[in-house]
Amino acid sequence: MAWRDAFTRSSRAMHGVIACWFQSVAAHADVSARILGAYRPVMTQTTRSSTSESTESGTALGLSHILTSLLPATVHTDGGPERYMINAVFTRRPSGGEILALNGPEARAWLDRAGYPQVTTRVSDRRLEIANTSLEELQAGLGSVLGRLLAEISASDAARLETLARNLDGAEQYEAKRWEEVRARAGAIQFAESAESAARPTATPLGLTHIVAGLLPATLATDSGPGSYAVAAEFTRPPTRTELAMISGAAARDRLDAAGYAATKLAVRDRLFEIRDTSLDELESGLARVVGMVLAEITEAASAADALMVAEAEKLAAAERERERYVAQAVAAVRFDAVIGQTADGPTEVDAWEDEGGGFDGRR
Repeated sequence: MAWRDAFTRSSRAMHGVIACWFQSVAAHADVSARILGAYRPVMTQTTRSSTSESTESGTALGLSHILTSLLPATVHTDGGPERYMINAVFTRRPSGGEILALNGPEARAWLDRAGYPQVTTRVSDRRLEIANTSLEELQAGLGSVLGRLLAEISASDAARLETLARNLDGAEQYEAKRWEEVRARAGAIQFAESAESAARPTATPLGLTHIVAGLLPATLATDSGPGSYAVAAEFTRPPTRTELAMISGAAARDRLDAAGYAATKLAVRDRLFEIRDTSLDELESGLARVVGMVLAEITEAASAADALMVAEAEKLAAAERERERYVAQAVAAVRFDAVIGQTADGPTEVDAWEDEGGGFDGRR
């Protein structure tokens, strides 16, 4: 048992030396020469980030202490391993970028350049696993190397997050300005009917109030935006069935073709008027006025068609009423009060039958 007690005292002493280095890092200027400074660099910077990877309180990532309980039980004995894994606790939870760097080629290259090709690092939750090393190697210089590595990775990741935040802010401002311009353009488009169409005495004209900007393509007014797309607009009132049929009919198609918009199609979907295969530029340059005229003409033609249908229905209804009146009079004129025997107009059918030799007793 004496050797075990000696080992425990020796191990505690070694860990105490390293702990002292941890606690005195801020007091030494030459941090690269001391394991304390390497494990616990103090660096405060303001990091503004809109992502979830922002570091805690803007502090640099470091290591606070070694977990003695995870050291091999035979450390610092005659039969103990020369190299083993040491677990050191981070001063804070590392960000995603810091974890990738510590587990990736960046840390590997740093250790190779420092002369530690056999040492590897891996992040495990809030611990850094330092494999193939020893307490003596950490005290002799590896601790300083790891401290500088963590400081470099932490500073690099903070700069990355800062750049990302600036880029995100710039992108948000650009998107807000872009959509403001798109909405302004869409709101300025008027689907006005022609003056002569407005002067005709027809029913309340079917028109469009405004373009629904929220249904425009998300990439509008960008380098990757579409050249033509569907534009949806609100009706001034619900269209009638006749108007709905005429919107997608041949007359409207011919009107658009004659105006030079052969590729444009008109449709109604989800109670919205759709102008397909077009663009805000095309609407601004004259298509909106043509669409307004088409809708005004549809209103007039639909009103005339509906009036004709009403007149025809009224005519049919009148004829039906006349037929019903005649039938009623004819039915009322029918009498079933005749008796068997001679009438003023001549013999009855029974008399004629008896004259031919018939009789009620069956004799001729």
